[in-house]
Amino acid sequence: MRPQTEAIEAALNELAEFSIFQGKSREQILALCEGGQIVACAHRECLFQMGDEATFFGIVLSGAFKLSRPSLEGEDVIMHFPTAGDLVAAFILTQPKPVFPVTATAMGSSRFLKLPKETYLTSWKAHPELIFKVQEMLATRMSILHDQKVLSKAPLSQKVAVLLMTLFKKNPNDLGFVNPPLTRKEIAESLGSSVESVIRIMSDWSKQGFIRTEDLQIQILRPEKILEQATFSAKS
Repeated sequence: MRPQTEAIEAALNELAEFSIFQGKSREQILALCEGGQIVACAHRECLFQMGDEATFFGIVLSGAFKLSRPSLEGEDVIMHFPTAGDLVAAFILTQPKPVFPVTATAMGSSRFLKLPKETYLTSWKAHPELIFKVQEMLATRMSILHDQKVLSKAPLSQKVAVLLMTLFKKNPNDLGFVNPPLTRKEIAESLGSSVESVIRIMSDWSKQGFIRTEDLQIQILRPEKILEQATFSAKS
C-alpha cells in the first residue's frame, strides 16, 4: 500500500465526520479520495497562487486557510476562511481550463487533503447527492458574500460584529473563541478597512468586557452585545 493511501486511511475517521461525506461508507470515501495526498502547511505557507492552473481541489482536514486576491489598489482582500471540513477549489473544476481565482494561505499549522482534478470529474460527478452538497456549500459562501455587499456602507463596528459572529456560529465552542484565530490585519483585509480602525473597535469592546483578546485568539464574552452591533443580519 502506498504511503499516501495509508495516510488517507488513517484520516478516515476525520473525513467521515465531515458533512460532505455523511452517509458514505469507508470504502466509498476512499474511492472519492483516489489519488489524494495529505499536505501539511506551516503558518502563512501558500497552498496555491491566484492564476495558477487548477489541477487539484481538496478538503481542509484541520486548521484553516484564507482565500485572498488583490484589490485594484494592490492590497489583499480576504474572500473566505475555509476551516475543517470545507471544500476548496471544487467549484471551478468544470470550467474548460480552470485557474485558481484566489490565493490560499495557511492560518497556523493546517492540513489539507489534496485531490486530483480528475477525481472530481470522474468519481465525484458520478454521485449527484455529493454534487448537491458541493452546490449547497457554494450557495452558503455566496450568501456570506451577499451579506458583505449589503454591509458595504454600514458602520465598521457592524461589519466586524457580523464577521466575528459568522465565524463563531460556523465553528461554535463552549468557551466562545472565534475560529480561525484572526489578526487585526486579517479582519481589516476581510472588510476592506484600515488596521487602525479595527484596533480601535476591538479595544473599545475589550474595555467594555464584550470580548477578550490574547495573541491571535478572540474570545466573545458577551455574545448578546456583539449581536446588538450586528442587527442587520436576519441570521443573527
